[in-house]
Amino acid sequence: MKFTDGICRALALTGIIAFSFTVNAKTYQESLNIWQTYYPEMNCKKHHCARTVPPKALEALLEKGSYHHPSKLTNATWMMVSDFSKHSKEKRGYLINTKTGKVTTYHVSHGVGSGNGSGKAIKFSNISNSKMSSKGLYVTAETYYGKHGYSLRMDGKESTNSKARPRAIVIHGASYMSQNFIKANKRAGRSWGCPAVDSRLSKELIDKLKGGSLYYIYAR
Repeated sequence: MKFTDGICRALALTGIIAFSFTVNAKTYQESLNIWQTYYPEMNCKKHHCARTVPPKALEALLEKGSYHHPSKLTNATWMMVSDFSKHSKEKRGYLINTKTGKVTTYHVSHGVGSGNGSGKAIKFSNISNSKMSSKGLYVTAETYYGKHGYSLRMDGKESTNSKARPRAIVIHGASYMSQNFIKANKRAGRSWGCPAVDSRLSKELIDKLKGGSLYYIYAR
């Protein structure tokens, strides 16, 4: 390779990195602005303020969630949004601490009926036995031990997910959500409609969300 070719490639790479940084900075600012609309008292120079959550997913969560004032929730410290417009190999689940806006990310599964086999969720349903994910706002409820171990029930609050409880759409752990599985298959595994997470992380996540917090499944 000629020296000049190396310079051109380096400049091109620098341009890509600069463009990515610019896009991220713009996206982060947009998410921060959305957060401050709902949490105007929070000092976002000191706190994270959910700036790494995709803005459209964040706005959908906060807009729909605003109908459930914190005084009506028994667990208002935590909320979560899963952005199913993203590929399942990405960490598309965002757990948010409402006191600081700090975000922890997770791999989250979609239903086998929702996917096209490539790792993208392309269709959704509220129908029993569809094995599809259901979009919309949920409020978490009680925990239990079932065939997937420690699990968390949720109640759907919209017409798109109103049958979540009879359909047993719950948060649970699954081996097919592990880093090793995702790396080997270039996508996460799929559930029967539940937003499953890595088994090693599920208990901690469930214990934070259980008992009346908001959960939103977003898709374009």
